[in-house]
Amino acid sequence: MKMKHFPIIAITLLVLGFLTACEKHDTLGDRVFAGKMVPHVYWELPSTTVNAGDTAVFSAQYYTTGSRPIDHLEVWYNTVEVEDKQAAAPWVTGAVKSFSIVSSATVIRRPEQSSGVMYDHNEAWWNEKERAYQFTASFPTSSTLSLTKWSNTEWDSTLVIRYFGETFMQEFKDSLETLLKKDVDKSYGDYRALFLAKGGSDREWIANYTDSTWNDNSQTYDKHFKNHTLPDDIDALYKSCGFGDLINKSGEYSISYSKQYFLNAHLRCYDDQGNYGMTTPLKEITLN
Repeated sequence: MKMKHFPIIAITLLVLGFLTACEKHDTLGDRVFAGKMVPHVYWELPSTTVNAGDTAVFSAQYYTTGSRPIDHLEVWYNTVEVEDKQAAAPWVTGAVKSFSIVSSATVIRRPEQSSGVMYDHNEAWWNEKERAYQFTASFPTSSTLSLTKWSNTEWDSTLVIRYFGETFMQEFKDSLETLLKKDVDKSYGDYRALFLAKGGSDREWIANYTDSTWNDNSQTYDKHFKNHTLPDDIDALYKSCGFGDLINKSGEYSISYSKQYFLNAHLRCYDDQGNYGMTTPLKEITLN
């Protein structure tokens, strides 16, 4: 039986021709297809770091292959707050290698919202070479979202209360005291450091509080409190210390606080019926 030969070459040429016709639009990169034939959009930001209150500049390209005309574009974003707190007792090296309380919290402070600016579609933005519309614009950021940063400054308890809360200083002191008393032999050097920082002398310390025991493993004497017991006056010395005393070493306060905001933004392109395509992935914009 003689087999029929179908025109495969012609079919291949038709497929290649279709792919070539679509090739111009493929340079736009990330796009969203939301079921319907929505507009296609791509954007770039020359900088993703902006001073709060300034405008964020962007460049965009968009087009549609659907039947509905393009109407306008909008920038949408949510607002993320990152808050970091840290306080340390730098003179504590015996009970633990270091004592600090650190917290970091990331929350979505504002849900997704429009920037409030609408960019009306303009036929004059058409770029024949790219087969897409192109424009450059900007959107505002809020001055209330500026970076807050505080560290190693002159002692100010009002700022500690503002940034860390009213109970933090006492909670820090109580937690450190519990740790130091857990094993007073390990804390011997820490209490000595506090004693010297509060004006005591090494001579007084050795005469009044120090005993030692031979250590066969290290072949040295281990210094510790007499009777392995915390003296009442050293206990009282700690209790008399303020929070500032506990985080201070050589005039430097080991405390820091920062709160910074980030916008997770995308650009939407709407048709005249409210359907839209949007850029992906979200762009993170850092506010200073």
